[in-house]
Amino acid sequence: MQDKALKSAEAFHQQVSLWFHVAIALPLAGFVYIFLEMKHNSLSPVITYGWLVHVINFGIVLISIAIIAYVYSTYKRQLESIRNSTGLQTKLKSYLTLSVRSYVALGALAALIVGGLFLTTSAVLIVAYVSLLFLLSLHRPTPRKYVADLGLEGAEKESILKKQPFPAEE
Repeated sequence: MQDKALKSAEAFHQQVSLWFHVAIALPLAGFVYIFLEMKHNSLSPVITYGWLVHVINFGIVLISIAIIAYVYSTYKRQLESIRNSTGLQTKLKSYLTLSVRSYVALGALAALIVGGLFLTTSAVLIVAYVSLLFLLSLHRPTPRKYVADLGLEGAEKESILKKQPFPAEE
């Protein structure tokens, strides 16, 4: 990721969007399957001990909150450092790396929630998963988000918003 020069804002957007959509799509496939099986009463919970189900649900919700807080605080902290760097290519490459790390962490969290749902078939985990999807949808990658996150102005801002090719670096 870091060694190749980005050719255009469109190529950058496609890379960021690909990682975002993969982080959503992979756990979503498992969630949809489990949810549909639950609706047809074909899926029984693997874990049926009442107290253990509550411990798993509570544990996954707490872990989810902790991971989300960590990812977003790390994202904000590293974003400040990226804003202070020089050169659009440098900013975009660093932003891509930061975004990929965030999406992978949140995708893994979604997979954890789906795994917990498989074990317990609990409505609490359905709500946790839908809440995570909602949170992700608020942070969907768009050119306007890149401009705002990176604090771009002038020609750099227009280049990103219009998804234009980048001039060759010297």
